[in-house]
Amino acid sequence: MKNTNSKTTKKEFPYRQGTAKAPSEKRIRKFAGRPLKSFNVLYAYATLPIGHILGLPAIASYIFVVANKFFMLQYLQKIHIFHFPVKHVDNELDQKVPFRPDHIDCYLDFINYWIRPIVMMQKRFGIKQGAKLSIEFLRYIKRCYKEAYKMYTYSMTTTYRPKCPESRAVTNVQRADPHYLCVPSLHIVVVCLCYSFYRMLFKRESFTQQESEQWNSELYAQAVAIGETVLYVKQHSVNCIPAALYMLTKITPELFTPQMAVNFINDLFKNSTDITDADKKEINSYIQFMFERLLLEGALEDDWRVPVIRWLDSYKPYEPQ
Repeated sequence: MKNTNSKTTKKEFPYRQGTAKAPSEKRIRKFAGRPLKSFNVLYAYATLPIGHILGLPAIASYIFVVANKFFMLQYLQKIHIFHFPVKHVDNELDQKVPFRPDHIDCYLDFINYWIRPIVMMQKRFGIKQGAKLSIEFLRYIKRCYKEAYKMYTYSMTTTYRPKCPESRAVTNVQRADPHYLCVPSLHIVVVCLCYSFYRMLFKRESFTQQESEQWNSELYAQAVAIGETVLYVKQHSVNCIPAALYMLTKITPELFTPQMAVNFINDLFKNSTDITDADKKEINSYIQFMFERLLLEGALEDDWRVPVIRWLDSYKPYEPQ
């Protein structure tokens, strides 16, 4: 007789690495109430490789994928070893979001954003048990990079970026980043993956209501803030966001739903005072329209890229004056 429960669990949690033992009440009380930003990311680098027999291989595999399918892909294109087509995806609505170099620190918080909850788990569950949950997330994030790579090797995408000599951080980002991998935006993919993964995990692992509410709120608020910065610092266009959200609904439907994507879109720039209400509405409406278009066109496709490719092939980019 087939084990249907095992199959259901595998479908719900495809990257689960064993069952984590519940932490003691003492551990729970010790870390409950702490803001995620208070957890030092260096702790993850020190403990995750030794916490589980698969910890080091999981980290090495993730680094290999990111290095080869994101960084090297761009650099080899830049020095003309690779020759993929590169298309601009700028939109006139991008001009309605002001260039804000002061948001660069939030933009660069992208990596620490998803490492901090790993530290929290290592502390709350203990190094060994926490590593099981951390490996599960690393497997998800690796999948995202591999899926985005499939789109990038069809066609690379870029946007116009204003120079900003008065901001060393912005200048350094622009120098270091060849800026060929805009659609889909991995910044958007990863922050939405992160908050949706932990929303699932807090429920599955029976976190307390206080922990769940606090950390879900923190993760979501920071995801939205980072999502806004991709437009504020001109690293992406409004066109890069719906493709990212659509991709995530297709490859991780057990975590990220279309309704979650719509909620995320509606919360972008909600509290911003440097964009008019009319412009906010126009920006968010366009992103939602594009997301729903991709979702509808991709509903019966085996390859999530099909509607994105169709849109990209026909898109005529806006050229800033």
